[in-house]
Amino acid sequence: MRADSFEPDRPAQRLTLRRIQDICSWKVFELGKEYYGQNRVADLAVRQDGTLTGTVLGTGMDYHEYLVGETTLELRIGERPQKDRRAEVSLRTGRRRCSCPYSRVAVCSHVAALLICASKDLRVEVPAGGLPVRGRPGWRTPLPYREDADRILARAADAESAGEDLDGFLELGDACYSEGDITETFMVYLGTSESLLSGLDYPAYSGHFGRFSMWSPKHIPPSTREPEGMDAMRVRKFCEVMIRALYVPSGLRLLHEQKAPCIAALHRLYVETNPWGPSRYYASTLAILSRTDRDHELVRRLYDAVVPESTPDPREDPIGFRAAMNLVRFQAMVYDDLKNHSLLASYARRYRDDPGTCARYALCLRTMRRDSSAVVAEGRRLFPDFDAWNALY
Repeated sequence: MRADSFEPDRPAQRLTLRRIQDICSWKVFELGKEYYGQNRVADLAVRQDGTLTGTVLGTGMDYHEYLVGETTLELRIGERPQKDRRAEVSLRTGRRRCSCPYSRVAVCSHVAALLICASKDLRVEVPAGGLPVRGRPGWRTPLPYREDADRILARAADAESAGEDLDGFLELGDACYSEGDITETFMVYLGTSESLLSGLDYPAYSGHFGRFSMWSPKHIPPSTREPEGMDAMRVRKFCEVMIRALYVPSGLRLLHEQKAPCIAALHRLYVETNPWGPSRYYASTLAILSRTDRDHELVRRLYDAVVPESTPDPREDPIGFRAAMNLVRFQAMVYDDLKNHSLLASYARRYRDDPGTCARYALCLRTMRRDSSAVVAEGRRLFPDFDAWNALY
């Protein structure tokens, strides 16, 4: 098959593998080569206008099912079916289109497979400056996909239709994972999660998060209300999304540069925006992501910026007190991971000044697996009217 009839507007050169590598990630390029090597590129053609078209055939593997509470869900990370994907890319303008969800993010492996096949089997040319394909778009929000998910929830006629539309984000997350874009996978899941939690009375529904999680109900605070309608869908869909997020880094060796935006987005979702969110999802995901000193140092800087200087009085602001102490606990955990004793030293100098600082010091000691009994005993003596000791310890 020849493409001699296609004449680019600019001086042209032969399409090479090097030019294809320049427009996509290493993983996408390797997947494209794999599809070509498996003879999965079909119906390859070049239209008169210079558009390369074709189909990358799927594999038809079965979904993996797993049980969450009393509900069976499909986990499409890992071994999963690959559908036939119809793709096209203009050799003149670089405009691309593919039926896979990842094509909305960047050049996908199916477009790469078409280009690789064309470079080897067809005599096609591209502008001398290379393929004018644009990469990843700039983000419009701190957590990508939040606005899109918000629009789905706002315009949905009912909970069932909203849940079906939100499934598109699960498919997109799966596609990002398949293409090796782990950072983008997290952005999809966390952006969707932020939308699902927005405006939700999650302390009231806390026990119901446990129904769709991997944790025993004894680890989840009891609910005060039964979620219904849209709220029930939000709780269930949030759990489904975050379980996927937990599975993403399992068994993978990720670079700090891949993890850093994910850690920052996770911090924004659970710490800056929703300090009373389902903390076990946060703690488990953070523990999987933050493994090295560079990771821990990033988390430390994030917490140092948000932990308040003063501690609210539990009698006047019990929720604020709990939130502040939760921040202190996570801050102490990362200082302990780094073997950094400066936080304890700072509290040791000030814990007799007020009951809040004393309570924070005792909590840090416990979190860092040190004996806090002497500090608690002294705190009870110095601040006898402080009535939060029993609740905390």
